[in-house]
Amino acid sequence: MSQKYRILRHSQLDSTQSELKRLLQENTALEHLTTVVASTQKKGKGRGVSVWQDEPGKSALFSVYVRWPNAVKESFLVNKWMCHVLATTLPKMVQYKWPNDMMVGKKKLGGMLIENRWEGGRIASSIIGIGINVKYSQIQLPRAISLEELGLDITSEEVIDEILKAMDAAVTWVDNIKLLDKRYQEILWGRTQLEKYATDKGEMLEALVTGVDHLGRVLLQTKKGQTQAFDLDSIRWVDPNGMS
Repeated sequence: MSQKYRILRHSQLDSTQSELKRLLQENTALEHLTTVVASTQKKGKGRGVSVWQDEPGKSALFSVYVRWPNAVKESFLVNKWMCHVLATTLPKMVQYKWPNDMMVGKKKLGGMLIENRWEGGRIASSIIGIGINVKYSQIQLPRAISLEELGLDITSEEVIDEILKAMDAAVTWVDNIKLLDKRYQEILWGRTQLEKYATDKGEMLEALVTGVDHLGRVLLQTKKGQTQAFDLDSIRWVDPNGMS
């Protein structure tokens, strides 16, 4: 493991995200790329009320504090940037489902949780939590998949090290909107196959994902050719396995 980054390891935490936020409250001058790692989490956080389930030692579970050197004025740019970073380190068959999942087909490899800190109308820093299934687990959900099942013989420590290196190398790209938009479009899940979605109004849609707008809303094109924008709380993917 590279010594360039401050890495704090724990055998168990409620969540790496909560621990890193606690550290930031104690020290607002926390070093760039300070990372909290846990072998297992009791209350791993996903978006909203989602909970990350893991078996000790089978997943890469970590949160990273990122200080942005350039002005970032759109919150979803950080998501696009992180997907770009992951795409440089994870297998090519992995796609990125809006807003925060890593997918292989209809199976979930991992997820991320991004919490941005705004100062003076720009994002000054972010806490980026990541969970990736590295080894097959007995408690793995039916629609989950691991790097091991994709043929990779790699440890959680190696996964984290490679991602940290990629984050460090790419940190100045976060305000390159043209590059990130193009890259995100290439790796976005749901572009080539109709999927079912449920809206907050009780409607069911079959649609393709055509992109994400500057407000971070997903753009869905229905079978009739109509395109609609949805925010995080107004749409959800309907998993054919009943586990969305």
